[in-house]
Amino acid sequence: MPVKLKLDANKIIHKHFLATKPGYDALQVDTFLDIVKDDYNAMEAYVSEAESLIDDLKAKVDFLNREVTRVEAENVSLKSKLGDLADNQEVNLDNLELLKRISNLEKALVRLGINPNTIPR
Repeated sequence: MPVKLKLDANKIIHKHFLATKPGYDALQVDTFLDIVKDDYNAMEAYVSEAESLIDDLKAKVDFLNREVTRVEAENVSLKSKLGDLADNQEVNLDNLELLKRISNLEKALVRLGINPNTIPR
């Protein structure tokens, strides 16, 4: 959002008006002051837009900070619920192997014509 200004501090400070007998040329001074006024209006609009954007971004940052806090709390809660899952990984792999073995045995029973669901437990 760069603002294109017609003047800068150097141009304002070093502006020379042609002198007329009673003083400066009024038309030149009025034209120059109109340029200064337009630049100030452009800067005011730019600053207002920038401040509005800053307010919107601050609101988003606040929202995201609250979300981070909520997610961190949820993460802590889930970690406490899951406990030491890493310690139980070997047990879980053993259980998986047993399930695969049961599945293979059930498939073998089906191939022999026996329904595994009808076998008493």
